[in-house]
Order: sequence, then C-alpha cells, then structure tokens
Amino acid sequence: MKYTLEELKSKPKQELIQMALLILKEKQPSLVLNPDDFETKAWKNSTEILIKFRRYIRFIPLNAEPNQYYDITINLITKQILPFESGYNFSFYIPSEKDKEKLNFIKQKADFQKDPYSEITITENMDYYWISNFSKTSLNKFFIKKGNRFKSAIMQNTFSEFRPKGVLESIYEQEEKIQFFDEEETTQKTKKAIIEMGITLLKEKHPSLIFNLDDYESNILGDSKNTLVEFKRIIRYVPFRTDPEKRFSYDITVNLNTNEIAPFDDYFKSEFYIETEEDKKAIEFIEKNFGGFSASFENTIHEGEKDYSITSTNKYSYGKYVLNKETGEKKAMMQGSYVPMPAPNGFEDLNIFTEINN
Repeated sequence: MKYTLEELKSKPKQELIQMALLILKEKQPSLVLNPDDFETKAWKNSTEILIKFRRYIRFIPLNAEPNQYYDITINLITKQILPFESGYNFSFYIPSEKDKEKLNFIKQKADFQKDPYSEITITENMDYYWISNFSKTSLNKFFIKKGNRFKSAIMQNTFSEFRPKGVLESIYEQEEKIQFFDEEETTQKTKKAIIEMGITLLKEKHPSLIFNLDDYESNILGDSKNTLVEFKRIIRYVPFRTDPEKRFSYDITVNLNTNEIAPFDDYFKSEFYIETEEDKKAIEFIEKNFGGFSASFENTIHEGEKDYSITSTNKYSYGKYVLNKETGEKKAMMQGSYVPMPAPNGFEDLNIFTEINN
C-alpha cells in the first residue's frame, strides 16, 4: 500500500520497520538480515522517512571489495534502498563462512558491546586484525595478532569537540585522521610496538631504502578504518640547482591495514628525497650555526648560491631566515604568528532528520 507522509508519521516505529523489511524482501529477495547484527532506527524530516539498519561490527576482509557497504537505508516515501540503488558501484557486505570464523576468533578476545553510540570496524591484514571503536567523542584502537592469544593494549584518543554523524552518510567520506599520543605506560608500549611494525613492513617492501629514524618524527594516526605510522622528516632539504619542477616527497606513511606505503605506492609517483653526503654536510653546517630544528614545525631549507633560505612554520607561527654559506651568519627575514580563524556563525538546518523513538 502507498501511504502519504502524514500517514506514515502517525504510525509507530515498529510498524515502520516492518514496512521497510517488506520493501527489502520484495526488492532484494535473496538478502536475509540477521537482526542480531544490526541496530535499527527510524528517522524523519519534512519530506522523508528513513529506516536505517546499521551494522554493529564492520569486518573488512583481507581481499575486500574497494567500495564495500555495511548498512542499509530504506526510504519509505521513494522506496529507494541504499546502497543497492545508490547509482554508485557499491557492493553490500555479506559475511562468508570464513569471515564468521574469524569474527568468532576475535570476539573471544575482545568484549564487543552493542552500543548505539559507537561503530566497531575490524580490518584484516596479513598478520593482524586491527580493531577500531569509533564514537561521537573518542576513538579506541587495538590489534590482535593472528594465530595466538596476544591482544595489544588499547590506544585511546578523544575528539576535541562533539562529532555528530549523519543519518544518511554521503558516499563514505574520508574521515579526519586523529593523532594518538603517549599518555600512559601501556599506550607508550603500544605506540612503540606499532612503530616497529611500520618499520618492519617498510624494510620488507623497500629493503634498499636508507632510513635513519633520527631524521624523522614518528607518529601514529588513525580513523575507524586505517592505522597509519607516519615518519615525518624534520628537515626538508632542497639542494642547489634542483629543477623547480621536481616534486620531492620527504615523509613516509605506512598503512598497517592495507600494507600500502606512501609515497612509494602513490599513484603520482613523486620522487622520494634521499640525502647525499654533500647534503648531510650542509645540514650539519646549518644545524651548527642556526641551531636545532623542532619537529613541531615544518622546516624547509633551500640551498642558494651564497645562502641557505630557511623556513619554519606550523599552524601557530612562522619564520623565514637566511644563513650565509661561508660565514654561518644568520639573519631573520620575517617572523610572526597566525591569528586564529573565527568560528563560523551557527545556523539551523530546517530539514534535519530527527529520530522516531515510539
């Protein structure tokens, strides 16, 4: 039967859910949902009523499809079902028997609660399962090594502000990465272990790479799907007469979920900077006369014919300097700080979805 928007709004939540299931059965007859795997909510705005089946645990197998979707959203007005009728090349995840075995193995070691305020994502790679528990205010990550009972200590971080999630996600937007800091001894051990895993993978895939860890700041970044070990070069050196069109890459990012390493697996294939003996002597001369360089800044040195041009900048301040190549004399050309951007004025979305609870 067809109902008007007002008629649908007058119906209780459970009846709306049953209507959505009937639409799903009619349009996707081969699909069987296990209600224990999904949280079901009803939403409405001035023009639509949506029923969303949100998967509690999202498992990303080792050879997963690139555009794999885990939730189902049914529009009771248009009868559209996402992701099947999204117009995009998405596949809906259905766990295989092997996936179920892996999930049972993980569940034995991790206490997963059906929490309406969090999303649990498990990403499989060659040696580990990476588990992320992503909520509106925090992100917890840990890993489980395949084949034994080892479970890492939990890494925790919180968002600086409340992060609402959309009722109907736009097509898997990339999440903002957050950085994990050492706060407790267990976290420090975990961070060191994860950095070592990044170094090991880097050496396995690029054994000829000359890599001095002292030249880099090591960080761990993450979102609900990826765990990244970032090696950020403290000093970015551009030798004299370098082609201005040349695009150097100075940092290395190891994705422990996908085993990809940037910039080496980057589509654009920028040239990774390798320090020569001449560059090393020049940097030692600069550090002796200029002073040390902080990892909290992005420090770039351009070698000129008679001087080194030095730029140090971060989101709070900047400095530009010149260092004479013969005398080591330093001159400050420009220094300052950035004025914080004002927060935008708030506005009310008149068409925002509200939850149907009864």
